[in-house]
Amino acid sequence: MSAIVKHISCPDYRFKNLDLVKVGQCIDSALIDGFENQKIVLRGIQSEKHDLTKAQLIELILDIGIDRSDLDNKNQVNVADRPIDLFGFACKVSGPMSLTVLEGFHKWKPMSLERPQLRADVWMVYDADQLENVEYNHGYYNVKARDGYLFKNPDNKPGALLGVLVID
Repeated sequence: MSAIVKHISCPDYRFKNLDLVKVGQCIDSALIDGFENQKIVLRGIQSEKHDLTKAQLIELILDIGIDRSDLDNKNQVNVADRPIDLFGFACKVSGPMSLTVLEGFHKWKPMSLERPQLRADVWMVYDADQLENVEYNHGYYNVKARDGYLFKNPDNKPGALLGVLVID
């Protein structure tokens, strides 16, 4: 199976008078169009934080199944001596989904404090059945978190990727 790439326009995703509900509706509409009623794990990222161009980043994601090509970094979180592969939001594609992720970038600390604010403009859609949800200690809030995932088949990460939404 090969992941689909869908480019979407979201004119409301501007930081002057940012309306996260409208931005979420734009992303949700694209999710429903491509993945309605599927159980997914949704991962949004900010392409400007990567050393690659957006086009190169998308190619990397399609090639290796994830945006994190170097898991050996200061933000690495391990579970059972294995680094968490990705952080995402599990849901059924049917209603409001992306607002929770958007709020993580633009409403809640520590991400909301970053300047300049950057758009979460690349969204990976994973088959939830191909990921294992794991609990870990969230370093910033010092609570148990459940947004960490491991690939059930780490040798075929691209096989778990259903699609990539790109906000142009």
